[in-house]
Amino acid sequence: MPSSPGAGSRWNDAELATAIESKVWTASPTVRKYLHRLASGHPDCDWPTYVRAKHIPASVERLLVLGCGSGWLDRALMAKGGIGSIVACDYAAATVERAKELARAEGLDIDYRVVDLEHDELPGYGFDAIVANDVLHHITNLESLYARIQASLRRGGHFIFSEYVGPNRFQYSDAQMDVINRYMRVLPDHLRYDPCLKITLRKKERLSIERVLADDPTEAVRSEDVLPLARSMFEVEAEYPYGGSLLSPLLYEIIVNFNEENPEDRRLLEILCDAEDRLIRSGHLSPDFCVFVARRPELSDP
Repeated sequence: MPSSPGAGSRWNDAELATAIESKVWTASPTVRKYLHRLASGHPDCDWPTYVRAKHIPASVERLLVLGCGSGWLDRALMAKGGIGSIVACDYAAATVERAKELARAEGLDIDYRVVDLEHDELPGYGFDAIVANDVLHHITNLESLYARIQASLRRGGHFIFSEYVGPNRFQYSDAQMDVINRYMRVLPDHLRYDPCLKITLRKKERLSIERVLADDPTEAVRSEDVLPLARSMFEVEAEYPYGGSLLSPLLYEIIVNFNEENPEDRRLLEILCDAEDRLIRSGHLSPDFCVFVARRPELSDP
């Protein structure tokens, strides 16, 4: 969810946003099952389902989704039932319109708004829960946004997010890049083909800050601060580390080469998921993504 005019025009291109989604690690059903297992302990239970069941009361009057994109999260939450109303917002007006269309097609009554989380007031107060998905790492003034989230939650309300919390601007350490390329080297040539550059990659290079800024000036602008600042401003209930320190940079753009109907490709992805899990559990890598569940602090109550 961008907050600058340049980034906004990029994310307002619905076709481009869809193309980007197809290039990332979570485009893989095999990877998603691995992530479900990390969050919930079961490969068929995703993080919204698990968090909804474990941390949020069965009956919820009002819920706010930040960075809704095309609306998959708000539609999933509304379809599960038990929620009186959902307000969902995003910076990109074209994306919000697409989310409205998809919700209407499913017969779901969701209130969509265009909101710049960097500057605008949130759309209402007294929410039982505020959920952010893949948006906070685009925010420069996190302190202000977190304060607005506090003010918009009812007493005891939940703040929940699933976010990239790794190095700012994807400036991975040399040690992390070495691990990534160790696994890059074992992939067969046809899986290392970069369809954008139209070459077979020999290694993954760390993105230059200049390239990241050119693509999106808000990208991972303060990603390293997302989690520690949230811990300091909310009452933490649970954290579910969500991996990504190997798979996200390794599979970016080349994930399209994997045919998951092919048992060999699917098995190779399973091996990579297991490798990342072992590397994180052993302390060789730290997770770059996290699902975070907290409550509005009592001290912020009026």
